[in-house]
Amino acid sequence: MNMRNLLENKNIEVITENENMSNIQPWAITSGGFNPVILKVNDEDFESAKKVIEDYENGNLNLEINKTEK
Repeated sequence: MNMRNLLENKNIEVITENENMSNIQPWAITSGGFNPVILKVNDEDFESAKKVIEDYENGNLNLEINKTEK
């Protein structure tokens, strides 16, 4: 699961920058380096997004499972 999915599952809208660079120049994409993929969120979602990322990094992420009724 990637960070974008985690944020979107918490109803946080995410815009990605440089997402398609790996298709154009795969050698130019490195983790945190030259032309990394950048996730952007709205200002009003920033604190919530930061909390989701911190929980993920600290291993405190609880996945919610919804049961469907038959």
